[in-house]
Amino acid sequence: MNPAPTALFSTGPTITRLRAEIEAATGCAFGPFGRGAAVAWQPASMAAGLSRLLGRPLFTVEPGPLRSPYDRPETGLASLRIRHPDATVAVHYFDPWTRRPIDAEACTERVDWLRARFAENHRRVVYVGMSRWKRPALDVFGMGPQGPPIHTMTAEDAVAEAKRCGGRIQAWATRAPASLEAACAAAGLPLARVEDGFLRSVGLGASLRMGASIVVDDAGIYYDPRRESRLSLLLKSADFPAALTDRARRLREEIVARRLSKYNVGLDAGTRDWPAGRRVVLVPGQVEDDASVQFGSPTVRSNRALLEAARARNPDAFLLYKPHPDVEAGFRPGAIPEAEALALADRIVSGISIVDLLDRVQHVETMTSLTGFEALIRGLTVATHGRPFYAGWGLSEDLAPGADRGRRLALDELVAGTLILYPRYLDPVAMKPCEPEQLLARLSAERDAAPRSALHQGGLSLALMQARYRLLNPIVRRLRARRGVRPGGAGQD
Repeated sequence: MNPAPTALFSTGPTITRLRAEIEAATGCAFGPFGRGAAVAWQPASMAAGLSRLLGRPLFTVEPGPLRSPYDRPETGLASLRIRHPDATVAVHYFDPWTRRPIDAEACTERVDWLRARFAENHRRVVYVGMSRWKRPALDVFGMGPQGPPIHTMTAEDAVAEAKRCGGRIQAWATRAPASLEAACAAAGLPLARVEDGFLRSVGLGASLRMGASIVVDDAGIYYDPRRESRLSLLLKSADFPAALTDRARRLREEIVARRLSKYNVGLDAGTRDWPAGRRVVLVPGQVEDDASVQFGSPTVRSNRALLEAARARNPDAFLLYKPHPDVEAGFRPGAIPEAEALALADRIVSGISIVDLLDRVQHVETMTSLTGFEALIRGLTVATHGRPFYAGWGLSEDLAPGADRGRRLALDELVAGTLILYPRYLDPVAMKPCEPEQLLARLSAERDAAPRSALHQGGLSLALMQARYRLLNPIVRRLRARRGVRPGGAGQD
């Protein structure tokens, strides 16, 4: 296609949303209204007819032959059919996530992958009790051939909707009504628990940052060792072929090279006055009412107890205590008075990126924090005082009773199960399911463009979030109790 006009002029909002694709396909740029060609959505549209009556050169655009189930004008289409004024017709193919032009073969491969993710939801998803701010992402994860997910607020409504449509029920693991499991069993309906994945966002969940990964577990949930989760079953029984572990190694190396973590918040550590020649040990604090602490750390169950145990095990080490970001922001319980913390730790490191800290320590002591896993993939030694999902595979020093899993894993086998096979990922720009490698690029770009504040919340924004949490959280808890949700914190961070 060799278009004559030097500019394109939009005739509708759909064209405006597809501007990048049309410019890439035609080689023309959109400009202010004036001389040049008009471009209209679909040949039979009213805008196309009006442009013909006015005698304007006209490009007409419509969806091409390759479509993914997630294609929408606002998020980009996999292919476009564009008709030039001289009646030449060409199909142009685009990467469904980046919107860059690609060839037909590559586009077919990507669309087939998206269709497979869509088909996984062959039974309609019925969500129960999902917070409204989480729904845009969850609606993409739950979309399937039978339609978009249905949202309900109570166990009774969820069971009724699932029976009506032949669906399956999914609930946020820590927000499920107490009666839900028994109600699903009585009705013969499948139930799965949903939780944030391990590469989540740039910003905290407590500050309502949309999560870009989830896990959907039909057996248990990864942070609760009282019941086998789908992750633990997978790690115990899966074969890990060389191609998969090679991919896991590359993924792990890219996470480390891009300096990514679950939340990607905090300032650079900069130059620190930590003494040379002493072993530096990091003790990451946790939210003390998190389910992973309540259920997965039977002997050490508070941040103070963890600090005491870490100091007893490492009497000569330089001990760093890092409060959990949600605790530090005032959103969640688990704070230790500064004087008490400094009686055990040599430094309190607040508001600093976990990645920067892991670059500067040799060892991590934790209850069940995800920091232990993030340390393992960076080659550090880790001691667990609880039973997190990464303990018991021969990669960490496990101090809690019952941690052994009965199988030894290589690090990249653990990474393959935890970051490739178990979670689901979302491209937060394209709003389509994606592979973890694609999400790494998005998180890096967002993190690098974000202000480097301690919690990725400016002073006024953070103050407003803290006020909202203090004022509204009691109301939210009462509403959850009315729906039969047991009190408690989040899962694992």
